[in-house]
Amino acid sequence: MRALALTLEAIAAHSTTEGKLRAAAAYLAAQEADRLGVAARMLAGAPLPPGTPATRVGRSTVLEVVCTLAAADRGRLVGRARLLGDLGTAVGELLADRRATGPRLSLGEVAEMLGRLGRVGSTRRRRLLSELYARATPLEAKYLTKLLLGSLRTGMQAARVEQAIALAFDRPVQAVRRAHMLLGDLGATAERAAAGTLAGVTLRAFRPVRSMLAYSCADVDEVVEVIGLPAFAEPKYDGIRAQLHLVDGVVRLYSRALEEVSHLFPEVRTPPPGLTGEWILDGELVAWRAGRPLPFATLQRRLGRRQVPLTLLLDAPAAFLAFDVLRSDGADLIDAPLSRRKQALDRLPARGPVCGAPWARVATRAQVQAAFRRALRAGHEGVVFKVPDSSYTPGVRGRAWAQLKRPLATLAVVVTGAEYGRGKRAGMLSDMVFAVRDGRGGLLECGRAHSGLTDAEMRELTALFRTHTIARAGSLRRVRPSVVLEVAFDQVRRSSRYPSGYALRFPRILRRRTDLGVDEAACIEDLRRLCARRPRP
Repeated sequence: MRALALTLEAIAAHSTTEGKLRAAAAYLAAQEADRLGVAARMLAGAPLPPGTPATRVGRSTVLEVVCTLAAADRGRLVGRARLLGDLGTAVGELLADRRATGPRLSLGEVAEMLGRLGRVGSTRRRRLLSELYARATPLEAKYLTKLLLGSLRTGMQAARVEQAIALAFDRPVQAVRRAHMLLGDLGATAERAAAGTLAGVTLRAFRPVRSMLAYSCADVDEVVEVIGLPAFAEPKYDGIRAQLHLVDGVVRLYSRALEEVSHLFPEVRTPPPGLTGEWILDGELVAWRAGRPLPFATLQRRLGRRQVPLTLLLDAPAAFLAFDVLRSDGADLIDAPLSRRKQALDRLPARGPVCGAPWARVATRAQVQAAFRRALRAGHEGVVFKVPDSSYTPGVRGRAWAQLKRPLATLAVVVTGAEYGRGKRAGMLSDMVFAVRDGRGGLLECGRAHSGLTDAEMRELTALFRTHTIARAGSLRRVRPSVVLEVAFDQVRRSSRYPSGYALRFPRILRRRTDLGVDEAACIEDLRRLCARRPRP
C-alpha cells in the first residue's frame, strides 16, 4: 500500500500527462502478477472488481472512524476538509503525528478488506475500517480516504490507465482499450497485457460488459446534425439499463454497474420461446403492464432488496425490453452493423417478460419529430436515434447513438441552505438546497443542485450566504431565504426525502432570478401539478 500511496502522490504532483503516464507505467511494470490487477484498478480510483458490492462507506462514516481513532474534534476535521476541498488530504494531516500500529498494510490485503465492507453490517464495517486506518501511515490514510469516497483526483481516469498499461507492457493502446471494453475490468485487462493475451479476449456469457451510451441532443435539429439520416428510432424507456445473458436455458441479469440483479426480477428469468444457445442482449428493465410503462418509482422499490415480496411482483410487474444483441447463437456481433444486429433481435417475441423493443426507420426531419411525439404519447422518456451501420462500443458515449428526451420543465425556487463544494469549487458554497412556497408563508424543500452557475456567480453567492447564515446543521448552512434560482429538471416525483413530499429529478441551475422575490417563487401546488401531469409531445 505504501508504494501505491507514493505513486499516487507522484502522479498528482506531475503537471503533464506524459509525466503521469510514465509514473503509472513504472508502478504497474514493477508489480507481481498477483497484485497487478488490484494495482491497475486502484490507479483509476476504482479499487473493487466489477460486480463487487459497493463499500457502503460515506463521508460521515469516514469522519466518525478517523475522529474516534485520533481522538479529534469532528468539527475541526470538517472545517479543515472544507478549506482544503478534500477530506483525504485533511485526514492525512490529522494523522501526521500518529504512528501506524500493527503489521504494514499490503495492497492485496487492502483490496480484500475493501471488498468485505459492502457485505457486512454497519458495526462490522466500522470495525474493519478502524483496523485499516489504525494500520495506515498518514499518506496511506490520505489515499485510502480518497479511494473510499471516489475522489482520487490524480488525473488518471480509466482512459489514461489504459495508456499506462500499454506503456508498461509495450502493447498497442488500441488493443488494451478493446480488451477493456470486452472485459469491463481494468485489472483483468492489465493482467492480459502483461501475459500477452490481449488478442484472445472475446465476449463471454455471464461476464457482463459496460453499456454503450447515447449522446444527449437538445432538439430535433441537433439529432439530424449528429446522427444524420436515415436512422433507426427506438423509444427511450424510463427503467433500469441491463444486460440479459442466456446460456442453455439459464438466464442472468446484470445492471449497468455490472452487478447481477437476477433475484430482483424473477419474472424475467424465463427464456423466450424458441431462443436457444448463447445470447447476450442489451436492453431496459421496465415496470410494464398492458403494453404500457408504469412510473419508474414502482420499479425502484425493488432495488436494494435481497428478496422481492409477491405483492410487489404483482403491483409492479417487470419486463426486459431488448434493443440490441451483442452475442447471438454463440457468435459475437459487437463489430457487426446495427442493421444486422436488429435482424438477430427480430427473433425475439414482440410481447412477454423478455421481448424485442420496437424500432422504426426514419429518413426525414418530419419523421424524427413524429417518432418523438409518438414516444411521448406512449408514456416514454423520449427516443434514441441510432446510426444503422454503427458497431457496438461497450462503455463509450459516442455519436452513433443520440437521445432526445422530453423538454425539461423549469421552476423558480428559493435557496434555504448551502454546503461547500469540492475540487475546483472548494471554498465556495456551491451545493444548494432549495424549496418552494407552501402557500401559507412558509417554504418546503424539494431538492439540491450544484451545477449551472459560473465561478464568478458562485463567489458572489458564497459571500452572500456567509452573511445570511442563520443556523448550521453539520456541514450545511441554513441561510435566510433571499436568493431565487431558476432550475431545470426532468420531472417531479413523490419522495419522502424532502419536507415537501416531492423531489425534482436531475435538477440543474439555469440562472439566478434577481428579478423575482421569494413570494414570486413556485409553490407546492406547482409540484403537485407537474407530478400528476403526463408528458405530451
